Amino acid sequence: MALSPRRGAPAPLATLNASLLLRWRTMSLRERRLVLAAAGLVALALAWLVLLRPALRTEAQAPQRIAHLQAQLALARSQAEELSRLAAQPAVRAQEGDLGAAATRWLRAHGAQAQAASLPGSVSLQLQHLPASELAEFARTARQQWAARVASARLKLDAGGSSLSGSLELLAQQVQSGDAAQDAPEQAPAGAQGG
Repeated sequence: MALSPRRGAPAPLATLNASLLLRWRTMSLRERRLVLAAAGLVALALAWLVLLRPALRTEAQAPQRIAHLQAQLALARSQAEELSRLAAQPAVRAQEGDLGAAATRWLRAHGAQAQAASLPGSVSLQLQHLPASELAEFARTARQQWAARVASARLKLDAGGSSLSGSLELLAQQVQSGDAAQDAPEQAPAGAQGG
């Protein structure tokens, strides 16, 4: 590419520029106005497609998106309250059986895909597609039927916003036997009297 010594521009570009300028000078006033009007229409179309149309679409969809996000937030808050309330309730006596197997069966029966890794006293669950409305019921079932509590939950909403995926950790509650639980209240006053 040879450079023009006067402007430093490539020669083909300078030639094209010069030929367009010559063509512009040879146009009549009416042709010039038509070219300017066409260029203006192209500029307006580009401004519409690139700037205005996406902004207007975002503005039109914002109220629906906000309402959807507020509904998800309300659901998450109600489930957090339910989980806190369940965590505050006393544990019940555990039934015989494997906590991981029971939790996996329950999750699969409610439409989720689940895998459990059991450790003594706890179960780690990897799950996908748990309906968001079933999370509080799962925690309630764990508390009431399996004497376990949800120790941690790392869940996120799936793309549709109606199901959860992630991990849960269940801890088995240590419940005193009936005799030990009955003896404990009697020992407390005796200790208080002796002190």
